[in-house]
Order: sequence, then C-alpha cells, then structure tokens
Amino acid sequence: MMYGYAGWILEVNLTTGEIETVQLDEKDCREYLGGSGLAAKMYLDRFPGAVDPLGPENLLILMTGPWTGSRVPGGNRFAFAARSPLTGHWGEASCGGFFGPELKAAGYDGIVFTGASKSPVYLSIDGEKVELRDASDLKGKSAYETTDILWERSREDGGKKKARVAAIGPAGESGVKYAAVIHDKAHVAGRTGMGAVMGSKNLKAISVVGAGKKAEAADPDALKSWRKEAMDIIGDSIVVESLRAFGTNANLEIGAMLGDVPFKNWQLGEWDEGIELLSGPTYTDEILVKGHACWACPVGCKRIVKIDEGPYRVPEGAGPEYETICMMGTNIMNDNLASIARANELCNECGVDTITLGETIALVIECQEKGLLTPEECDGVAITWGDPDSMLKLVEMTCANEGFGARMAEGSRALSESIGGEAPEMAIQVRGLELPAHDPRGFHGFSLAYATSVRGACHCASMNLFMEQGSAVPLPELDLEGPFDEQSSEGKAYLTARAQELAQIFNSAVVCLFTAVAWDGRMIVNAMNAVTGFGYDLDSMMEVGERTWFLKRGLQELFGSGPEEDVMNARIYVPVEEGPHAGSKPEFEMMKKEYYQYRGMDDDGHLTRVKLEGLGLAPLADRLEI
Repeated sequence: MMYGYAGWILEVNLTTGEIETVQLDEKDCREYLGGSGLAAKMYLDRFPGAVDPLGPENLLILMTGPWTGSRVPGGNRFAFAARSPLTGHWGEASCGGFFGPELKAAGYDGIVFTGASKSPVYLSIDGEKVELRDASDLKGKSAYETTDILWERSREDGGKKKARVAAIGPAGESGVKYAAVIHDKAHVAGRTGMGAVMGSKNLKAISVVGAGKKAEAADPDALKSWRKEAMDIIGDSIVVESLRAFGTNANLEIGAMLGDVPFKNWQLGEWDEGIELLSGPTYTDEILVKGHACWACPVGCKRIVKIDEGPYRVPEGAGPEYETICMMGTNIMNDNLASIARANELCNECGVDTITLGETIALVIECQEKGLLTPEECDGVAITWGDPDSMLKLVEMTCANEGFGARMAEGSRALSESIGGEAPEMAIQVRGLELPAHDPRGFHGFSLAYATSVRGACHCASMNLFMEQGSAVPLPELDLEGPFDEQSSEGKAYLTARAQELAQIFNSAVVCLFTAVAWDGRMIVNAMNAVTGFGYDLDSMMEVGERTWFLKRGLQELFGSGPEEDVMNARIYVPVEEGPHAGSKPEFEMMKKEYYQYRGMDDDGHLTRVKLEGLGLAPLADRLEI
C-alpha cells in the first residue's frame, strides 16, 4: 500500500483505443512525488525522441500529487506535461479546481495518453468504468459548451453528481500553439500549449466522476494536527487576506509600487492612472459578483464577474486574473477593465493562454508603431497603445487561427522572426515562452529564474516572486533568512537555485503556491511525511526538488534547448527612466556564472555526468551521451 497515492495510473492508447491500468512505482513517487515531476520521469522512461509536438508520438501526461484529496490546504491541483508545440522543449501547465481530487477519488493518480485518435473522442471515467467515447458532436464547440454537455451527459448516465471536466476549445482543435485546457469553465492549465497537444490527438475532453475512493494518510493524527497549524498560519497571513479580498489582482497596486508590473511592452516603469482603473478595488466595485474557491481551499482567490451593459458584455463566469489584467491591460496601455474581462472570456471559451496572447498583441502594436507591420498585413486591423476594440479583434482572429491570426497563433517568437528586422527584440520571451507580468528590473533574481526555468520564462517554476518580494516565510535552514535587496544581483544565484528547487517540490506535490508560501521548511517536510510516510528531512526533501529540476533541464537538452538559450531579452537590460525601479538592471552574466557553479554544471552551463549520477539520474546522462 502507498500512502497518499491511489497507486494506479491509466495508460490510454488513442490510436488503438486500448486502456490499461498500470501500478505506480513507489521509488519514483519517493524521488519525484507526483505532478509535473513524476510526469517528467514517466516521459523520460517512455522517451519517444525529439518528436513533432503535434504528432501522435508525443506523450501527454496528466498527474495529480500525494496531497491531492488529502485536505492539505491548496493541495488540489493537477498538471499536464508534454513536449511543447510553442517552445519545442519541455512543456507543463497546472490547474486548480476540482478535477484532481475527483480523479483520485476514481482511484487514479494520473493518465498517460499515447498516439492519436482518427476521430474526435473524449475519455469518460465514471467510477471504475473507463472508456473512450465519440466526440464528433463536440467538434468545434467551445470549452464552455463542451463542459455543459458533458456535465449533462454524466447525469443522464445515472450519476448522482456532475462530472469534473477538462476540455479544449476550437483553438486547441485548430492547433493554436499556446492553446490551453479549461477545467469546469473556471480554471485554466494555460501555458506551453497543452491544449494544442490534446487537439493534435483528437482528444476533446476528459470527464471524471469519482468512486468515493480516498488515499489514506500515513499518519492521520499528525496530518490533522499539522492542518490545524497550517490553517492558523494561513488565517494570519496578510498575503492570503489580500488574495481573499481582491483575488490575484491584489498584486497589481503593490506590484506597481515595487516595480513588478510591465507597461507598454516593458518600456515604461509606471502608469498611475492605468493602475487605478485596473486595480483590485476597482475590479471589486465594477465587475465582481463573488469570490470562488478551489476544492478544500481556505483562500478563495478566484473571481466570478459579470458585465450586463456596454460594448463588452460578459455573462456571469470566471474573471481575469492578475496576469491577464497586466498582459491585456498595462502591457498594452489598455485601462478599460471591461474589455479585458471580455478578452478573458473569449480566451477561456476558445482555450487560449492570455499571457502569450497578450505579449503577442503588444508585439503587433509596437511593430505597427515602428513601421514593421502595416494594418493591411494585419487583415485591416490598425492598433495603437490603449485600443481595446482592436485588441479584441486580434484576440478573435487568433482564437479562430485564421488570416493574420494564424501568424499570431504561433506565438511572439515565431511571429517576430517572420516579421524580421528589429521585431525579435520586441518579443519579450525566453525559449519561446513569453515573460509573465513580473519585471526582472524590479527583482533581479527573476532574470536568472526566467533564463534557467525548466519551461521557458515562468514565475511558477521558482519561488523568487515570493522570496524577493518578502511575502514568503524565510527559510533560515537554507541560509535564506531575508529580507532581500530586490534591486541587487548579489546572492541571487544561490537564492534562485533554492527557489527553483522549492518550486519543483510544490509543482510535484501540485499544491497552490498561495497556500504553500506561508509554510517554512519544517511545515513542508512534516506535511509530506504525515501523508506519504516517506520519512524526509529538509535536505532529502530539497534533493527531490533539485533532482526534478535537473531531470527537466535534461529533457530540455534532449529536445535541443541547451545553455545557449539561458539568456534574457535585451530590453530587460535597458533601465526605465521612471518608477520604483528607475535606473535598475540585473547583472545577469555575473549571476549566471555563480549559478552554474552552484548547480555543479560546467562553465558553459552544460550538465555533467558526475552531477546527474549523484542525483540518481544516470539513465538521463546515458541518453544525453555525457
């Protein structure tokens, strides 16, 4: 018996329609936990080669974690992983909501999809009954329509409760390279194009109804005691209080004061009037209906919005998060909150990542401004900074993957390269993944974290966001006492490496960072041991994070993305003239050199056999031929 786990995964061959149940390996769980970490190990074990990300040989893996369904606060998430069609290397995206606990209640920790169906299908899991069903009638339907139909269908099948659904929209079906997976019309696995991978496999959705199964904790009494302490910490957290009050957009005003928020495609340092019109309080006053929480979550940061009047009407449903407010708002100088909510609704219905699309729109605006693109080349759309109507036209075109929208559907890197000239300098991305809305000039460690991230520019692949802003519990056990000088590059190599390892633990446990940020090292270790019984101490727990980072880094190299891509866009080295980070720029090369040394890589950032073997990754070293 494995504590914390159902102990089984489904292997679904979409080409043949065969479905097998395979037992989890306890050693793999101990070394990688679950989520994207265990998915990476499974991918390496079955490694298909540097295959076409949208070809049938690419694997698509969905995994929960040991805390899923355990009532560890925030431990409800699940992760998708595959070779990314947007970046060409390792891709992953996680999601909250209710799907993860429901899958665990059905008796499964995850699903591995291989091959591709000749016609549209969806996977139906109803207790112990698992089958692929025809989805021809769902083809072309939005993620919302698909979810409604599968909810109703689960009840028609005699179920006592509606299914939990993860679905793609038309964008995933048509191959938009950054198509997302939408869960229950409110939660999004957004980045790196996992929805496009689903679409390439003709997999329209996954519908799950649990069977009431529950993974047992190794020490239920210890878990109960731990949860009480965790809830007390969360209850006293100012970060949690602000998230509960204003959702993730609580960070907008604070972030603007700290130099965290991007403006005008990362060219400005402040925009006071825009921040006021897009702020958390304005959001709450003008469009909020109510808050919403994921499964067993004490935070409730999700927002439900509605707009009844005006040109940007939005039916009651999931509202835009901080990242969308920035990338569809501050980064394109659009202060019309209603238009951003409308753009968010379109992206959710069609299944598109708003971060990548927002940065791609910013690129189009700047290219038109500088004469590198004409409105005629953009199917007649002339767009300037702060133009919500033209922004929405570009959103619609991209979601449809038609005309100029098909070029935008490739992402900012590919679009900029097709435009040529100075355009690639205006696409703010790392390894093909656009920067999230956190500026490395305000927090120098971000630049290193983005450049060495396991999936391209990502704020969830490290804990820099919380550590450098001072909102995380300090970790004196790791010589990370804080506070940290955010606009300094000194010591950020070590901080970033440990922050990445910590994030890999959280991404493998698939826990929400908004709850985990309140825990110190003791809390993390005690929660994991209470659930799994694996007997970690802090060093062995952190080794899980380190091993996972190196595994994913190795997968990057197997896909052709080596240390030559450990770079930051040149614009981030150009200090802004105004705002809280005026004159600040990261000392990137110094940090990178120190980082490679700490990591045990060679001077050029290549992995070494000695380091990999020390982490138990000899098979990866063999495959890399080092």
